[in-house]
Amino acid sequence: MAGTFTACGCTAGTISAGTVDLSDISSTGSALAINSGTYSVGTDGRGTASLIIAISSSTTYPVTLDFALTSSSHGLIIRYDQNGTGSGSIDLQSAAVAQSAVENTPYAFSLSGSYPSGSPLLTSGAFTLDSSGDIATTGATAGIEDFTYDVPPSTTKAALALSGSLSVGSGTAPGTATLSTSFGTQRFDVYAVDATHLKLIESDGQYVLVGDVFSQPSAAIPSGNLVFTMAGLDSSDNPFGSGGLVSSDGTSMLSSGAEDVNDDVNGVGTVDGGTSPATPASFTGSFAATPAGSGRFVVTLSGFVGGTIFAAYPSSGGILMQEIDTTGNAGITGGVMMSQSSGAALAASQGYGMNVTGTDLTSGAEFDAIAQFNTTSSGISGLIDLNDFGASSPTSTTNFAGSYTPGNNGTGSATFTSGPLGSVLYYAVDSSTVLLLSTDSTDVAVGAFQEQSTPSAQADVAQRNLAMIKAVHATKRPGIK
Repeated sequence: MAGTFTACGCTAGTISAGTVDLSDISSTGSALAINSGTYSVGTDGRGTASLIIAISSSTTYPVTLDFALTSSSHGLIIRYDQNGTGSGSIDLQSAAVAQSAVENTPYAFSLSGSYPSGSPLLTSGAFTLDSSGDIATTGATAGIEDFTYDVPPSTTKAALALSGSLSVGSGTAPGTATLSTSFGTQRFDVYAVDATHLKLIESDGQYVLVGDVFSQPSAAIPSGNLVFTMAGLDSSDNPFGSGGLVSSDGTSMLSSGAEDVNDDVNGVGTVDGGTSPATPASFTGSFAATPAGSGRFVVTLSGFVGGTIFAAYPSSGGILMQEIDTTGNAGITGGVMMSQSSGAALAASQGYGMNVTGTDLTSGAEFDAIAQFNTTSSGISGLIDLNDFGASSPTSTTNFAGSYTPGNNGTGSATFTSGPLGSVLYYAVDSSTVLLLSTDSTDVAVGAFQEQSTPSAQADVAQRNLAMIKAVHATKRPGIK
């Protein structure tokens, strides 16, 4: 799901116009009008929106969204009704994005989803538009794209030449994009947040793909600590998630890597191979621009659980990662790495929004959670909503409380005494963004905390574009494989 709507700009009011694309394994995505809607936002930044979507001239379809705003221009969001679920971000489109603003600018993108059969599909790439809105196909800025699909084992088509075009649209109407490789030609609707951040959703019915396009201000892997989370399916077609950090020399080498893993082993989330206490795996690696100057890197890892070879695309949303292993019983893993700031930590006396997305191992279905909480020097307290698609209906708002223990290099752990989550390991990127990995035995999930603006100051935290990891899994509803 992706779209745009116009709100009245108050804490509780109406949605006057909008457009949305809905796509699933049984229907073709297309841009639909939002006839009407309402929304409300609480003093803690938590809110809901109800959209009435015009399916036809005589049929409407209601969708409920649940979100936690981290500023007046950004928030984390989930779908929150009985007809589906999903995770993403909500962002203010402060001004119309001109077509000229997205031309001659390098971009990287990451899209995830599935075939109509439910088999998983990941793709990522890089491109630059010329002054006609066409993707450049020659020289250092030539478009390039990777595909990984089907498990086990996964199949990869790496470094394919990419051509096509992209337009940004106007107002609440989406633009369009065409991405063409030897894998095929796919059409997308384009929703522009600003010239640095676009959202794509497939509209041709071939596959169910959605994701983000970010500007690529520097085609380089930075030096220093890199924080990451990954998610996907392991080589046995089981849900897998990981998180950690690794040191980069900024030239070619990765060292001192530490990776925590939660992997579905016989229906049970198993953390760090069952070690007690949980002990992260050590890994090292190397990277090289491949092809040179393309905005794409090949990252080769040794000792990393979840893949050996990755395509990596630096962007303003983080380094977009996709497993591209071609030998052995490979899985399908995607994620994001981010450069860690000095002194990064989960802050005390601060409000945070939280999003978590993953797989309920009991039902095999996706679940998504949204929360707002406040921290003390060691405690967490707030409210959380859960939409577990393996359950009959979304869970009503519940208390969310616990404690956290900082570790080294911005890492730490949190244990919750109330709410649907049990515990997480976390990895701070900077003072405002913290990535997390669930360590529950009943689910495999990743997510993020994002710092909220200080309400009394009415000032926005400088929000980082955040590449939201989508739940990647084969269709595993009861009775379906």
